[in-house]
Amino acid sequence: MKKVSLAIIAFMLLLTACSSDRVLDAPPPESTAERTATASEPPVTAITDHSETESVKSADLEPMINIETLEAEMEIAENNMETSIRLFDKISVERGNSMFSPLSLNMALGLLEAGADGSSKAELDRYLGTESYADFAQGYMEKVRENYNSQEYAGEEYRNLFEIANSFWADNTLPLKPEYRDGISEKFGAEIRNLNFGNKEETLNTVNGWIDEKTHELIPQALGDYGENDVAILVNTVYFESGWWNEWSYYEDRTQDFTLPDGSTKRMPLMENGLGAYYENDMATAFGAGYRNGMSFIGILPKNKGDFTLEELDIPSLLESESHMYDVRARMPRLNFETDIPLTDLLKSAGLGDIFDKDKADFSGISEQQLFVSEVLQKTKLELDEYGTRAAAVTIELAAARALREQKKVYLDRPFAFLIYDEEEEQIVFIGKVTDP
Repeated sequence: MKKVSLAIIAFMLLLTACSSDRVLDAPPPESTAERTATASEPPVTAITDHSETESVKSADLEPMINIETLEAEMEIAENNMETSIRLFDKISVERGNSMFSPLSLNMALGLLEAGADGSSKAELDRYLGTESYADFAQGYMEKVRENYNSQEYAGEEYRNLFEIANSFWADNTLPLKPEYRDGISEKFGAEIRNLNFGNKEETLNTVNGWIDEKTHELIPQALGDYGENDVAILVNTVYFESGWWNEWSYYEDRTQDFTLPDGSTKRMPLMENGLGAYYENDMATAFGAGYRNGMSFIGILPKNKGDFTLEELDIPSLLESESHMYDVRARMPRLNFETDIPLTDLLKSAGLGDIFDKDKADFSGISEQQLFVSEVLQKTKLELDEYGTRAAAVTIELAAARALREQKKVYLDRPFAFLIYDEEEEQIVFIGKVTDP
């Protein structure tokens, strides 16, 4: 039987933070990062042929808490945080400013895992930290819809939006198994459509148009081409938009030094704010700045000057050190950049080799045709200023037939890292590194 190769392209959208000198209206909901604050850049996949649980429920109509589900979600978050940090460190080598969305990539790989078997499923399970990412995706996407999209406290400049979208685009010649089609539609909310891949211009325009819409025009064109053996494109997009809880001060005429990796400096305005969340371990200090939708931006400054990796900074212990005992004075530059990331080789080195091997890949749960992954890419875009942040990610997979208190200062005036972080669910939505804003 002819084999089909699978190409995965991961694209991410960037965030923009804005702040204003206007008086805010009703106070927004407190994020974990700023409960005691002091005021002052998705994935898409392309395919080529080839027990009962313990629960607690109150007598009143409170939501049921599934203990096993909570424990499983915590384990997934912990395992995948470490994997994502190591992968980002490889991505950011010699890149300068860069941003990566672990969530977008994981959603795209989850679409694959839902139809994988044998060694392919074992690899994906290990990377994703669970034997059923689809169950996690369904629960997390529901929480995102419920918790982070209320417009009650949205500002004038930025809405409160955190949207995750998935789609599967199949060539007319690729028959999908009904159980796979139904499964990704239910668990991932995936839109499933058939296209004539022989008409490349129409296919690219259709897929890119969908991505452009889902990323609110932050990523207008993600997919530039696909191979002649590709028979499916799996796409995930992640879009984030929110204003700051406490907007930042920014003055164009107040320039300060930003130290570049080579030790030289450049003069530029830096945003300033007074915040309540402070983090510190042996390797770094950090501040937490809350968004009006309840999520957080974590700005991380290494204690040692020069280049660094996030793994060296021990991000898990840094996040665990969160304190609200200090008056935190923070500075950072405006940010606006995008990142194109070829992920195929990096994922192979991370233990996902078989899914790219036309003789070993097993996606028999997707189709009777033998499929393998041919490529994975990601594109991200970030826009951050004194008013708020916009960020988006898209991941594409192609499949082919086997082809006042004490004051603390955290001034991000030299190379630094950042997270856009869902503290409630312990999910890194975006992770980035800035060397030359």
